[in-house]
Amino acid sequence: MSYQGRVQSAREAILQTVAYFDAIDYAPTWTECASWFEWSGAHGFEYDAPPTVPELVSARDGLVHDGRLESGFGRIALHGRLARLALLAMERTALFPRKVRRARSVARWLLRNPNVRYVALANTTALAHARDLGDLDFFVVVRAGTIWSSRLLGSGVYKLLGRLPGHTDKQDAVCLSYFVADDALDLSSHMLPGDDPYFRYWFLSLLPLADDGVGKSLWDANRALISRHPRAERWMLTPDLTVTRPRIRCIASDAIESLARRFQLGWFPKQIVERMNRDTSVMVNDHVLKFHVDDGREAYRAAYQERLRVMGLV
Repeated sequence: MSYQGRVQSAREAILQTVAYFDAIDYAPTWTECASWFEWSGAHGFEYDAPPTVPELVSARDGLVHDGRLESGFGRIALHGRLARLALLAMERTALFPRKVRRARSVARWLLRNPNVRYVALANTTALAHARDLGDLDFFVVVRAGTIWSSRLLGSGVYKLLGRLPGHTDKQDAVCLSYFVADDALDLSSHMLPGDDPYFRYWFLSLLPLADDGVGKSLWDANRALISRHPRAERWMLTPDLTVTRPRIRCIASDAIESLARRFQLGWFPKQIVERMNRDTSVMVNDHVLKFHVDDGREAYRAAYQERLRVMGLV
């Protein structure tokens, strides 16, 4: 493929990526767009390497020049959307220091359990784009055979404190609704049938607060999931956010696993019981505990596809 052909393909890839984020009312930074751009739908994907940074920059500048995208404030958005989304991003980014401070406190509690291996912020909080009253959403990896006791120990204290979603209308409710065991790191079966753009970008944007090394295994186990994003790089711990494991830890015993399982199965509210294992929004077994009752992925996928249709990309 010629250089101009590659730039044209890069234009399509950038438009696809920005269209997805527009569907969730977010204007990505240029770094996010260039790192996570979706290459699979662009012409020539099957035969050519993904675009280089100079090709991406040339493609971006061409799209801005043609009035298809707007760039400013360090962000990029569909035409006519930058002012609103950039203002929203500035308002929500200002909340991030408070949210991450409280999230690190939750991570410290989780890490008192020696079976917890990985703790990450997820969803809009990981993008520094959460609402003031938005929850703190976590994704947690634990040792195989301990998922029920780990969740009980982790979320039980916040239930007693009334800080779980649905128990408080205050800021930063603690949402511990997604645990996986380290023998089930391939998350592809957690996705919607067909493509699941929300899940793909959710995975890429995880913000780790603690990782004993299992994060690499998690990334490697999901190569198929991230294959559409060839420039994406594995998450890294940063000194300002990393939470170290406390010296004083809880006593973990395999003997309480079956008891923790029975207790929580009896604790589940009706809405969880009704949705349990009927689709990928609520998954309950000895390897995955995923409780996303208000699952908006279908709606986000439809909104994304509509934007692609309007732009002539599908």
